[in-house]
Amino acid sequence: MGEFARQVVVVTGGGAGIGKASALLFGREKANVVVIDHDEKAAQRTFKEIQKVGGTALAVKADVGNSRQVKSAFAAAVRKFDGIDVLFANAAVQVIKPIDSTSDEDWERVISTNLRGTFLCCREAIPVMRRQRHGCIIIATSGHAFHSYAGYTAYAASKGGQLAMMRAMAIDCAPDGIRVNCVVPGATETELLRAHFRHQPKEKVRLLSRIPMARLAAPKDIARAVRLLASREASYITGSSLAVDGGLLAQG
Repeated sequence: MGEFARQVVVVTGGGAGIGKASALLFGREKANVVVIDHDEKAAQRTFKEIQKVGGTALAVKADVGNSRQVKSAFAAAVRKFDGIDVLFANAAVQVIKPIDSTSDEDWERVISTNLRGTFLCCREAIPVMRRQRHGCIIIATSGHAFHSYAGYTAYAASKGGQLAMMRAMAIDCAPDGIRVNCVVPGATETELLRAHFRHQPKEKVRLLSRIPMARLAAPKDIARAVRLLASREASYITGSSLAVDGGLLAQG
């Protein structure tokens, strides 16, 4: 049995992309995986794929920006599996608009999902982990937390907020044996990025020209980094961010 066998791993945004790849990775390692997604059908698809690889899972429909739904989702996870060992706070949305074209609704949607959603999920997970005297939280932030491009004001604000929140939570939680870190995915082959490229075909060429490793990340590349941060090998790592971006941030 592997390190994560019978551990309870909660993945938000687990219906697609990086979240799905991470949920499947932990499922293959026989973890009990809780797949949370606002898209119930997507969550169920991941649930079924985990079952196919011999894992155990629970699919929960929830909007991570909704306090009541988050509380209900985490309560369901604890009822089903009696604890939470790992939280991968991954759910995110993106709006690409100049600041003067960003509506109140655009801003609220991004901040509610990305920043408030991370806060709400961590707030539910931490008391459970504190009772256990151990736990690990990994937050999916972005290179936009460090440097950004035109049109990403709302998204960059949410991702920078996640990074700052992670550092403060790591200090709060260390005495309880809870580690908190960020994974920083680079440009990753997800439907979100593919949709962006469909609208701006030249953007893919421009982006690839800036990545030293000259390729996009696969979702499984990020999932492996999440696993590393959740593992015993990272037992003395907290309050840190791990860039998985083919060298993009190294260029500044």
